[in-house]
Amino acid sequence: MNKQIPPVFTIQSLEALRVIADPLRAQIYELLVDQPQTVRQVADKLGEAPARLYYHFGLLESQQLIRTVETRQVANLLEKTYQAAAARLEVHPSLLTFDDQVNREPLLEYIASTMDTTREDLLRSIRARLITLEQGEAARPRQVLIHRELRQISEEQAAEFHQRLNQLIEAFAQTGSDPDLNDSRGQTYGLTIAFYPNFYYPEFPAEK
Repeated sequence: MNKQIPPVFTIQSLEALRVIADPLRAQIYELLVDQPQTVRQVADKLGEAPARLYYHFGLLESQQLIRTVETRQVANLLEKTYQAAAARLEVHPSLLTFDDQVNREPLLEYIASTMDTTREDLLRSIRARLITLEQGEAARPRQVLIHRELRQISEEQAAEFHQRLNQLIEAFAQTGSDPDLNDSRGQTYGLTIAFYPNFYYPEFPAEK
């Protein structure tokens, strides 16, 4: 991880949240955390055409989620190198509320974005890995953990699990801060956690 960027950037506006809520833009941001890159470099990693990404880079930069760190002349064009605003994004609590229908929208967008980005990232990773194996790269078995389970627990147990999960997230974030772990020794891993109270719709009495 690049130590020159701040550890956390707090999203404080609905506009910025809507920008990062797009799964493609979220993946772009993630790629710019570890090292500055150009649009073309990011496009190559995501399997996208560079022309499709300029618009998304512009939106991210307009909300200060990414910034230009270098500009150089390449032929007749100016090539920019971008970097993420911080190692991790957080959403200000004021944007995540159920107070009314209007204020509820950012929370729903944030949830959908997290799930959609995880799905797209995992599917792209599988497709990209199959291509590298077909090209002759040696297989290195790795484990993928995808699990869903519902359990009825006490509020005290829920609070304990919440604390332990936060500690796990922090530990995972710290493992990525080793400057001596370069691309040849490390493998990028994704971690998505969802822990929430589960509700069902209330039963209404049948009409007579």
